[in-house]
Amino acid sequence: MPYKAEIENFKSIKRINFELGDLTILIGPPGSGKSNILDALAIAGYVNRFRFLDKEYGNNGTNLEPPYIIGRYLEIYQLFRYSDLTNPIKIHFSGDVDFNYEISYVSGAPRIVINEKMLNWDLKTLRSDPMSEIQSLVKTLPILETRLYGFDRYSLSTTYCAPNFCGLQLRLSNLSNARSFPASILSEIGWNAPYIIRRHREVISEIDDFLAKNLGMNIEIVVRKTGEMLILDNKTEVDAVGVSESIFRMIYNVLALRSSLFYTKLYGLEKKFFILLEEPEAHIFPYFLDILTDEIVKAIENVNMIITTHNPLFASKLCDKIKNLKIYYVHRNYEGFTDVKELDIEKLAEDVVSIEEIMFKNPSEILRKYAVEVSKHEKRSYGAG
Repeated sequence: MPYKAEIENFKSIKRINFELGDLTILIGPPGSGKSNILDALAIAGYVNRFRFLDKEYGNNGTNLEPPYIIGRYLEIYQLFRYSDLTNPIKIHFSGDVDFNYEISYVSGAPRIVINEKMLNWDLKTLRSDPMSEIQSLVKTLPILETRLYGFDRYSLSTTYCAPNFCGLQLRLSNLSNARSFPASILSEIGWNAPYIIRRHREVISEIDDFLAKNLGMNIEIVVRKTGEMLILDNKTEVDAVGVSESIFRMIYNVLALRSSLFYTKLYGLEKKFFILLEEPEAHIFPYFLDILTDEIVKAIENVNMIITTHNPLFASKLCDKIKNLKIYYVHRNYEGFTDVKELDIEKLAEDVVSIEEIMFKNPSEILRKYAVEVSKHEKRSYGAG
């Protein structure tokens, strides 16, 4: 049964619902709310990490990725639409798994309920203990997990290192900058990259071969036994901070996909695990899009995936290779709230309209001609009809 997602009263979202394909692509202008959709889904599916806290995070809550970094907030009230605490946040997955996640404020404190069960947690505090009360609750819930990867979201291009924010090249070149948790999957923040590379060394070999065969580059990536990386330029070791960022972006995205498949198979999460990718194609050399596309095609056999992108070439490649795919145009409706409309792929094909042309068209024209369903409100607002 296909999954459907519904989000209410979250950041710029009043209420949206949409059906998911094996791959769901979100396109639309900047500021429309694509990242807010990812935030909501990431927060709802975060809690499943506690199910494997002992195996993946050393049974220690402080080894988890801080949820406020993943979901981009400092205080819970910032998650509410216009900080309006009178209407609860609701995030609902339906399909093979039915998962209801609700946040409200009661007696001056946040109240989180998942499938009618109270989660006694503030979505911020991570204690240096097993946090057993959360583990116990999560093990009674339906299994559904999300991971939100985004190279720019987590400032992985930075040239300095702090506890939660560190350039990926610095993590990879010095093990003292890395952490060993989670054990089986790349952390969204990239802090365990050297440890995950030990299990997926072929990722580096394949990228290395691609650089040599297709681009004629004399750059070689060498992985030490520790998982640390050396970059050789014409057989000479060079500082990682001076190497093209595009290479590290590819390592991050491909490692995220490969390790997610391992994690999914290890814990039996097939089609209950959602990979959320925020603009994975950003700032990478166009030739790398073929690698990225092929990795996504392999991954969706076992996981569900939602991607945001501004790159028409990337979106077109995915459309050419994936059958069970949905494309949604994300925009602000007449009230100023985030809305999503599925694009009619057959209609686009009939009119010989490419994804590139869609990205350059005015929202009113897109909604009028190519949205699967256009509401009366939008017809009034955009003059469609």
